[in-house]
Amino acid sequence: MKTYQVITAATTYPVSLTEAKSHLKIDTSADNTYIESIIKAATQLSEEYTNRFFIDTVIEQYASSFAELETLFKSKVSVISFVKYYDSNNTLQTLSDTIYDAQVRYEPAQIQLADGQSYPAFTKRNDAVRVRYTVGYGSAASDVPEIIKQAILLTIGNFYQNRNSVVIGRIATELPQNVKWLLDTYKVQIVGWQ
Repeated sequence: MKTYQVITAATTYPVSLTEAKSHLKIDTSADNTYIESIIKAATQLSEEYTNRFFIDTVIEQYASSFAELETLFKSKVSVISFVKYYDSNNTLQTLSDTIYDAQVRYEPAQIQLADGQSYPAFTKRNDAVRVRYTVGYGSAASDVPEIIKQAILLTIGNFYQNRNSVVIGRIATELPQNVKWLLDTYKVQIVGWQ
């Protein structure tokens, strides 16, 4: 079993309210709250589609073995804070960083056993091994690639114009095809993601 949780979420979004309103050609504040919720939804959908977090986010990924942590779920990894495991006495231990090599330049990033090393014994449990890492392009919206921002803006426009869950002749609750084309440039394929 493999899963993850967000430890520290981003405090901003790639697209600001001002940028979204400019894209929508809106100059009143009547829909500000609604537009902010669309920004969040469009960002979350885009992140899920690409297997990324755009603004720096700290996540912890859990697995039942070291082998299941060889591929990290989310990209772009900037820092691996630690790898921990429950030893044979069911006590949480920190794995020395001399035991593994972290390939953070790869997408998806990988954790591999270092030459001449072996992993320690661990307790059999669903969360036997965990890794905490930071993903994102940086801490500011200006760090996010423009293609991703444009994809989010197009999604915001689509959601703003199609507020109902059912629109005759269209599906309004999924990413538009032109958005997918833009995001495909940044999509990371994760094999074995559950």
